Amino acid sequence: MRDTLKNITSFYHDLSKDLKTIFARSSIANFVVNINPYNSIYIVALGATGTQLGLLTSLSLALIAISSFATGWLSDRLNRKTMFLIGAFVGILVPLTYYLADNLLWLIPAFVFTGIADGIISPPWTAMYANSIKNEHRGAVYGIANIFILTPTLFAALIGGLIVERYGGLTIEGIKPIYLVQVILLIIAWITVYTRLSERIPGQYERKLSIKTMIKDYRIVLKRKGVKAWVGMKSLGSISIGLAGPFWILFAATIHGASAITISYMVTVRSLVNIITSPMMGSLTDRVGRKWIIISGRGIMYIGTIIFLLLGKQQLFLILAWILMGISDATGVAWQAQEAELVNHTQRARMTALSVSAFNLLAVPASVLGGWLWDSVSPLAPFIVMAVIDGCIRMPIVYRYVPDSKSLDSETEPEEANL
Repeated sequence: MRDTLKNITSFYHDLSKDLKTIFARSSIANFVVNINPYNSIYIVALGATGTQLGLLTSLSLALIAISSFATGWLSDRLNRKTMFLIGAFVGILVPLTYYLADNLLWLIPAFVFTGIADGIISPPWTAMYANSIKNEHRGAVYGIANIFILTPTLFAALIGGLIVERYGGLTIEGIKPIYLVQVILLIIAWITVYTRLSERIPGQYERKLSIKTMIKDYRIVLKRKGVKAWVGMKSLGSISIGLAGPFWILFAATIHGASAITISYMVTVRSLVNIITSPMMGSLTDRVGRKWIIISGRGIMYIGTIIFLLLGKQQLFLILAWILMGISDATGVAWQAQEAELVNHTQRARMTALSVSAFNLLAVPASVLGGWLWDSVSPLAPFIVMAVIDGCIRMPIVYRYVPDSKSLDSETEPEEANL
């Protein structure tokens, strides 16, 4: 144990200033997400139905797809730090809008800001993070990095739960103060990146910025081996994972009767398990291969889903289900590594943009479908459809058509050779 702590401390000490800054911002961002697992409950409390929640979610997802496609390309051509800061500023407006909301109309700008912010932030941030790490140790570094990035989230859900209980429980008045805390934290993260992260201007072949150039640049990425299959698989993810996404915590609260504290325990234990198992998953990702860990993680998620849906009336099984979800989350390092390594370092913002856009475009009808299934068929329906599409279509695509990135040389191919 002492040697492990020494190695982790040494690992952090040897990091560059930029990577430490990336870890700090990612840690704050994860804390912001985990302090408030009550967002769907808050939206319903303002008067939204399941269908309206699905429609609002689809609006946000459409904006993510549109904005990420443009900013992913610009981030590979211009200053990635600047692009991120623009998106992060819009992101601050999201919890601020929720905090000010007193009726359903306020939810429209909240979801608009969410879509624009997420679409702008994801491509440049993913590229900056990926390009700070070499391929051969990517899984291990991602896994160890999660210790620093995710550890503060252990306290986030508990703090959020205590705030909600203090101000009135799972009501508008009880949840509202959390949004103010999120605003403050996001401002701190923005200032941290602005003052400490170095400029990130990709060394690119100089070409005129135009729609024609953008199309050519994206075609270059799509010609890479495995990219089309990966993008297609991610697009189906929106129909499966995106379809059930808004309803997990809502199901726990309304169907199983989980309290704010129970939900905070679920989120906390999920984060803890993710942190504990991430280094192991990172090491396995480098040794066994990216796509095998991806597929195994999905199997664990399906088991957790079954326990959550069928046995969740008992708090113990809700916690057990979220433990398994935490293990599945830890396999996310394999998803990160696989996607980053399908392309070279000058193409990573575009790769992320293609992935994000593919996921979110089909998530637009999927979110509406999910809301309709919740309201008109059964609260179980979104989760059943999710498991069928994900397990029977997406994972077979990964198995058959996506080459394990360990076998690809993604760092050395010059982009100019493809022009």
